[in-house]
Amino acid sequence: MLIALTAFLLYHFGSHTAALTPPLDRTAAVIQKDVADETRRKQALAIVDRMKATIKASAEQRSQSVASLNDLLAKRTTPASQIEHAAQPFIGEDRATAEKLLDLRFELKSVLTPGEWAKVLPPPVTERTGTKKTA
Repeated sequence: MLIALTAFLLYHFGSHTAALTPPLDRTAAVIQKDVADETRRKQALAIVDRMKATIKASAEQRSQSVASLNDLLAKRTTPASQIEHAAQPFIGEDRATAEKLLDLRFELKSVLTPGEWAKVLPPPVTERTGTKKTA
């Protein structure tokens, strides 16, 4: 029962921030290679570093929240309302992180030229046709 409840909570309140961020090491490498202007390259790499720091801080906070929730789940006498209340921070934390990462992504886009941006974050490739999606 506790395992099912934990799985339910983590599934529904799990982090969605990874969907907003590309593999940041690859992003930094492409910026290093393809952004010729040193000032803009440094700005872009600083933004990527802030993205990494945001993800790391979010993971640490999530770890603390999961530990707190697991402590409650370990007690058979914990009321469901208390468990639900303890799970609420997952939603707020995830939204705050997603919004911050999205803001940083727009900030990164504003530093790069359209051609550099296309190299840093190329359009996704569709599975069926192997062609790039256009929005």
